[in-house]
Amino acid sequence: MYLSSGLSFCRMRRTSYTMGGFYLLYLFMILLVRSGDVETNPGPDRIVSEKEFLKLSKQIKPSYYKEVGINLDISIAELGQIEKESQNTSDALMTVFTRWRDKQPPGTDIRALLAEELESSDLGSLSGKLLAGSLVPNRTGAPVRLPGSQPQPLSADLIERCADDLRSKYRTTLCKIRADPLIPISIVQFGDMYTNLVLEEEYRQRKRPLEYSDLFDLKVNGEFPKRIMVQGEAGTGKTTFCAKIAWDWINDSPALQKFVWVLVVPFREAKQYTIGEIVKSYLSKGNPATACQITEYIRSNPKDVFIAFDGLDEFDGKVVQQRKAGSKSDCHQPKSADQTKARSESKMNKNKRQKLMQPKSGSPTSATSQPSVNSAEASVRSSERGEIPLTDILRSDELVTCPVLVTSRPWKVKEIRWDDSLSKRYTFLHLEGFSKENVEVYIHKYFQDDGAKADQLIQLTKDNVIISEHMAPYPIYIAMVCLMWRELGDEKQEKFKSLQTFSQIFDEMFEFLKVHYAQKKIPDLDSPSFQACRSRIEKLMEPVAKVAFIGLQENTLSFKEGDFEQCSDSIETACRVGVLSQEKNLSSNLYDKSSMFLQSTIFFPHKLFQEYMAGVYLASLYELDPNKFNRLIEQVVLPRKKEFRYLLYFTVSRNKAIANHVMKCMLQVDTRDRDEMDFLVDVSFESQDLDTAALLRDRMSSLRIWLSMTAHTIAGYVFTGLGVHKDVIDLGVNEEFGPIISHDMGEIICSVPSLKHVTLLEAALHSDFYAVLAKEGKKSKVQTVTLIDIRRPTSASSHYLADALCSMPNLTSLTLQGKDLKEEFYSALNAKASTLQDSFPQISNGNFMFNGVPQADFDSFLQSLTDFRREDAFDFTDSDEEVSVSDEDDDVLDQEDDL
Repeated sequence: MYLSSGLSFCRMRRTSYTMGGFYLLYLFMILLVRSGDVETNPGPDRIVSEKEFLKLSKQIKPSYYKEVGINLDISIAELGQIEKESQNTSDALMTVFTRWRDKQPPGTDIRALLAEELESSDLGSLSGKLLAGSLVPNRTGAPVRLPGSQPQPLSADLIERCADDLRSKYRTTLCKIRADPLIPISIVQFGDMYTNLVLEEEYRQRKRPLEYSDLFDLKVNGEFPKRIMVQGEAGTGKTTFCAKIAWDWINDSPALQKFVWVLVVPFREAKQYTIGEIVKSYLSKGNPATACQITEYIRSNPKDVFIAFDGLDEFDGKVVQQRKAGSKSDCHQPKSADQTKARSESKMNKNKRQKLMQPKSGSPTSATSQPSVNSAEASVRSSERGEIPLTDILRSDELVTCPVLVTSRPWKVKEIRWDDSLSKRYTFLHLEGFSKENVEVYIHKYFQDDGAKADQLIQLTKDNVIISEHMAPYPIYIAMVCLMWRELGDEKQEKFKSLQTFSQIFDEMFEFLKVHYAQKKIPDLDSPSFQACRSRIEKLMEPVAKVAFIGLQENTLSFKEGDFEQCSDSIETACRVGVLSQEKNLSSNLYDKSSMFLQSTIFFPHKLFQEYMAGVYLASLYELDPNKFNRLIEQVVLPRKKEFRYLLYFTVSRNKAIANHVMKCMLQVDTRDRDEMDFLVDVSFESQDLDTAALLRDRMSSLRIWLSMTAHTIAGYVFTGLGVHKDVIDLGVNEEFGPIISHDMGEIICSVPSLKHVTLLEAALHSDFYAVLAKEGKKSKVQTVTLIDIRRPTSASSHYLADALCSMPNLTSLTLQGKDLKEEFYSALNAKASTLQDSFPQISNGNFMFNGVPQADFDSFLQSLTDFRREDAFDFTDSDEEVSVSDEDDDVLDQEDDL
């Protein structure tokens, strides 16, 4: 009614308004806004007017002409021709702008994209003005802004309607599981394949099990934590974990009934948008709720909304940064133009890929796809409309009391941990994938009609500890293993049993996919035609691999067809092979409801697949363009090596020469750092190159064996330290290292000449470890031994350990701490040190320390040992709680690092 009346009024007396008529119109607009029928100012139009192009042309200095033109993809030749035909540089720039605009596909966000290119041309101030819409004040067609206005609150019916729309969205998109990760049509209901994941809570620098059912009963200082960080390695099921939360909400789980809305937001598709706009894009087309109304509801009822952000490592925004006073946004209190400009310029992303600037809303490509908008533009809208950028939520600058869960790979979590203020706001959990029991549950669900095949694969996971320990627990890997196990014949299954590294399983998977696709066309695998077909597939994958690397470098995980230039055949083949997935949906521009167009989104089944293809491309440059390869390794990959861990794995596995070269580059770091050394041996293991392992073995100065050491890192140390391939890596039971790995670890300590410092931290080692030390300890070059909380040593182990310590000729520092060392250890150590003339020869030289205190002679050492036992250093109070690594333990480890 209001709208129709307003239109009728506007048709009256077009020649002029009386003063009274003007005020009547003003009051009428206030009624419209406050009734909720007109939204507050949504910010500058997405198009750029001719007046704004003209204003830009006049304000840009002639010296910037070529740089601006090149950044707008105008060739040098064309720029020269335009300049020659123009009266001046301003006239030439006007032509450049309009030609560039006319080349953009329908639906392109011209304003944000142009602002991006201006920023790339070092014209940040003009970029900010363009985004803020301040180049030409009071532009025709700009919505009227009414200071002090705010949206009408959502009604109870509309709140419930939004909840119903969210449930419908999750039920039809997010809560579906691919039985086979590479087959788009293998979608099954959530309950048919979902298998419980292992969740752990950080507790005093350790981890303790946390049942999913207890997640929403967590208490931090008496209340449910407002920020929860769930970290997990690639493929551990973080996205499925978020889907489980949504699934339980839509099925009225008691733990989630208290939340009116549950919002699941994947960063890969919503990383440049704001929370109100994200939720708006989830709703049905007929839902009248506006983004600002949604934002105000969340602001006003934060405890009724649960937000789950998935994939922080896929987020371009900077969570940890210098925060300015007054950074919070408010619907009825817009920021000043200076604040808007400052924020815009500080957050401008120099990613020039046009795909990020093309909006995508309406019918999403996945559970939560949105228009992708430049972060600076989102900040401008935030300040003008009161929207909330995702970074403000992550930093707790906004929605402080709203419960928020975030998933991420570990490397990104460290940024938050290192920020004193931010780390205190988060509770840290770990997602570890499947337990051994749930691996069997998953396999039986996969092979529900073939129990015998399921049992065979389960037996394989038990026999091959590499698959069992660092593949089977990861849902993405066990799904791949199941797919291949189902399709492979007996001969291939035998070969499959020998796989040890991530790279090997991906090599096998991609080979399987290519052969499987080519065989559909040419059944005879031995024919020349089949080989030619396979070679053609390899050639068509090259553009895909290049785009995968570029996207990984820019943290872009979904693509447009234009990103593959003219290689439409590559897209089609990659989709048919299973390397890519493509979805086409009818989408509408959030800001221009009349703009409807068909969008095509292309993405990899999982980020690991993109990382594998990126590794293929990067490795190909080693011979094709060595200079570019070296530049990318040294300037792009290694500075972000923790982020690009799997890219490095897949790259070094391609070629032994590449592995050797990359390892030489990586060895510029301080290998005394425990984490650095663990990382290096992981890369060495993936290379499976003995020469590469030898490079690192000569730099292995310290070794830390501890409870949480992964099977992959353990295998890396054995491979690197001993320089041999191992078919069996056993971790035993009850978190105890098995006899084989224990024996090998002992061998490393006694045989690696560069090894100077050894730490056993909460390690449960088999007695074979101590037996090797006792027998071969005299060959060891180790100078420092630190034993903290050794777990479950036997009487025999205690004797062996004492014998070993007394026989190490270079041992100059011994540190003991823990409760489980047996009395036999101290008795044996006392007896050995007091009766053997050659025990601890360093003591006689005045070069021996016990627990950090210098020992002048045998008598002083024996007295220190007696005093240490007498002080009841190992008399811990009985408790049901787990023993944690104390601050004193940390001091000991810090001293070890100093050494």
